[in-house]
Amino acid sequence: MSQETNPEQGQVRRSEGEEAQPREKTEAERREAAEKLQAAVQEAVETAEDIRETVRRLTVEALAEGRLDAAEIRSVVAAVVEGAGAGIEKHGGRARQALEEVLRGLEDGLVKAAEASKLALEEAAGRAQEFAEQDVKRAFDQLVEMEKVYIDTLAEVAKKGTDQTREILDDLARHARNSGTAIGEYMAEVMETLPRKLQEAGEWGLKAGIESARTAGSQLAAIASGFLAGISEALDRQAKRLKPEKPDQS
Repeated sequence: MSQETNPEQGQVRRSEGEEAQPREKTEAERREAAEKLQAAVQEAVETAEDIRETVRRLTVEALAEGRLDAAEIRSVVAAVVEGAGAGIEKHGGRARQALEEVLRGLEDGLVKAAEASKLALEEAAGRAQEFAEQDVKRAFDQLVEMEKVYIDTLAEVAKKGTDQTREILDDLARHARNSGTAIGEYMAEVMETLPRKLQEAGEWGLKAGIESARTAGSQLAAIASGFLAGISEALDRQAKRLKPEKPDQS
């Protein structure tokens, strides 16, 4: 499949008639990917170098590897938080600060995922005749539910951690529920225009919270993954440009 990527916005333009079709991961593949992500986050937290930016990039890369759906988001959020929990062991009194940086990076990455989902739905609005109503509703529901999936997964992972990690994560999850997240802020902007665009395009009559998010894959999930892959590539290039070269040891 031929693609052109806008390096500034990370958007992917496809050739006519072509769509990205990332397949749904098997359970073994998802477990392997989660373990790899968990280890990478743990290392980032232990070294304490650019934790927020590193976690954002790792989150986007992980989500771009498969279909962008609720199951994948749960898996990635859990892996990131579990890796962070293992990594803060070396931080002592700065453990909370390190975890806060991780969650900021995780939320930044999920905002990028929400952006990719929004772009996919806007593409659907422009090609309404090509999409089934149930696919559009499913993709919309999963976008609306993203913040809830994030907070619920955060609370679930907190139960498995050490006493220190559990206490900090419980508090941060409670704060996220009460005060909101970067994902919720972004979604507030999206909801000002997206439902109207979809309704005008297909007369689908969408509204927030129509149904609980579903995990089944769809064409729109594949399109969203394509957009997110472009965003991931742009972030990776940016990180490489900003990373200082190591001095020659010879």
